Amino acid sequence: MHRFRTLYFLLLLCSSVLYAKDWEPIGTWPFEYQTFQVATVYSGIYSVKKTQVPCNIHLGKQTLWFAQNDTLMEAVKGSILRVVFKNGDVFIPVNGGECIGKVEKEDTLVGKVGRVLHVRLVDQHAVDQRAVDLMNKTQNLQQSSLNLGSWGAQLSDINSTINEEELPIPLIDVFYFQYNGEIFEAKEKQILSRINPSRKREYRNYTRKAEVISTSKSSMLKVWNDFFVHY
Repeated sequence: MHRFRTLYFLLLLCSSVLYAKDWEPIGTWPFEYQTFQVATVYSGIYSVKKTQVPCNIHLGKQTLWFAQNDTLMEAVKGSILRVVFKNGDVFIPVNGGECIGKVEKEDTLVGKVGRVLHVRLVDQHAVDQRAVDLMNKTQNLQQSSLNLGSWGAQLSDINSTINEEELPIPLIDVFYFQYNGEIFEAKEKQILSRINPSRKREYRNYTRKAEVISTSKSSMLKVWNDFFVHY
């Protein structure tokens, strides 16, 4: 585990604001929640350990972070089995622990647990592109300030104060289905290989008529209900 002693983190940890529905992760705080919240963590490799501790999900690293005394710690990938937050949110590892996903729906199908899992990933390409755009904008304003005098210089100064780390992080929504003991990304090819063969044509017709978006929670829940729960 890696130790972090960042005053900014600790100030947010002590914040009286427990959870904001309109919270958007930013560069300096790339976490699922605005503050750390108490959760029940199930961890272990050979034996399961149950612990209650303030936690958060780091969206950039796709890891669980938790607080111990005055220190924030990052859980080792592969060691976390399940995280249950007090607000009802449940997260489990996906792709062999490479990322961590929120359980959006859970059912019992064919005698096994079935789930719709939602992973939020940082769109690094969009992050990089925004940095380039901000840099170009700053350079253009600085050039304009040479031609527009003090007014242009004021504009340049205003733009130079923009800190991209304080802006909302571009995110990508990726959905997975856990069905019949396996977890797979909810893409058309993967879905067609697992649904009832007699319904493959129905699924193709369905996707043509309805706007099914693989990054949309409502779309993925509808596919799950129509073709897996009601298989």
